[in-house]
Amino acid sequence: MCVLRWTLLPIVGIAAWILALFTGMVAHSVAECFCPSNQMISGMCVAPWFETLDAWLVRFFSAFAAALIIVSCYFTAPAARALVTWIVFGAGALYALWIAIVSWAWPEFVAAGIGGMAAVLLLTRGQKIFKKANRIAPREA
Repeated sequence: MCVLRWTLLPIVGIAAWILALFTGMVAHSVAECFCPSNQMISGMCVAPWFETLDAWLVRFFSAFAAALIIVSCYFTAPAARALVTWIVFGAGALYALWIAIVSWAWPEFVAAGIGGMAAVLLLTRGQKIFKKANRIAPREA
């Protein structure tokens, strides 16, 4: 079972990326539904507000994809989960850096970094915080 989970780790990471991509595409389609019909040209919304919304949707779903990939790999890993999250974050950061350099997508790079770092810190350091918060105060006699 342990070998199977280690084998599934990259598959789960890719599946999480595809799920985030699909979710982002659905959100983009929903946003296009709010575009006035007189501002749709050749199936593209040219409303002045849509360009800003589109840019922020891409940034949000870049962060969402990074966080989802890290979280899914964390829960798939059979052992050394904290190490796995840092390795996945590092590999994702290198990939995002390459994408940012090639396509000049620096805002998306920053958003993915923030989303990934938030996921890593919540999964690795958040356990200590949540354990302290869930303690029951001792009863005084």
